[in-house]
Amino acid sequence: MKLTYLGTAAAEGWPAVFCNCDNCKRAKAAGGRNLRTRSQSLVNGDLLIDFPVDTYSHMLKNNFDLSAVKYCFVTHSHVDHFVPVDLLFRAESCYSHGMTSPRMDFYGNEAVAQRFDHYVYQVNEDNMTYPLGFHVIRAFEPVVAGDYEVTPLKAFHAQGEQAFVYLIKQGGKTLLYLHDTGILPEETVEYLKRSGAKADLISYDCTYVALPSAGGHMGLDSVPVMRKTLEEIGVSGKDTLSVINHFSHNGMLIHDELVPIAEKTGFIAAYDGLSLEF
Repeated sequence: MKLTYLGTAAAEGWPAVFCNCDNCKRAKAAGGRNLRTRSQSLVNGDLLIDFPVDTYSHMLKNNFDLSAVKYCFVTHSHVDHFVPVDLLFRAESCYSHGMTSPRMDFYGNEAVAQRFDHYVYQVNEDNMTYPLGFHVIRAFEPVVAGDYEVTPLKAFHAQGEQAFVYLIKQGGKTLLYLHDTGILPEETVEYLKRSGAKADLISYDCTYVALPSAGGHMGLDSVPVMRKTLEEIGVSGKDTLSVINHFSHNGMLIHDELVPIAEKTGFIAAYDGLSLEF
């Protein structure tokens, strides 16, 4: 399995879109891996996690075939994770020719479904017919998508809707993708314990970075606590890759400053374009 981090920032990006704080100025000046777009990941070349406004720029920067993506699992409806305006151009017409996959299927909760319907069926000035599908999914009910088995798990995030994190299995490999969430709900921990899942890679929310974490996100103070819990129930082991991702500019540490701190505790600090095979 191959995981590519297309975007690694929280909602505002880093540098944040309208911000002139010192953290954003330092990121701009340093450039390179210190520049972060909105959170999105690509599994192999055919499964996306989330569809933010930066999707088009992610395709350009990472030089992958967006038309080859068959499945998109959406964590929740917040605008930094799901604004599918570009789906209006996914049709064999003047907009697209010779798409690799004839169809793309989306998976998410009811709030995500409503936003999908708004863009695809209401904001549709050309009355196009799109080769798209949407599937409303439920926590702890595995979904088969091609050769993937994807289980949505309850996250601690997003009032008013059930946000998901995902357990993704394919070809004997397992990815646990924990964005966006604070410390996982006990119900999710118990499910993981009963499932006997052993993750090859766990991607941890680290939005707060160096700030004290609280609510529906984690930071450098709480990510080791979450990892310890997952180790105790057997999901994480000595060979599991531990990655931190989804960083807010309020968290103070730009990428160059974060890397040595993360490495001391056995974490890989994600950056836009990082690819890991496991």
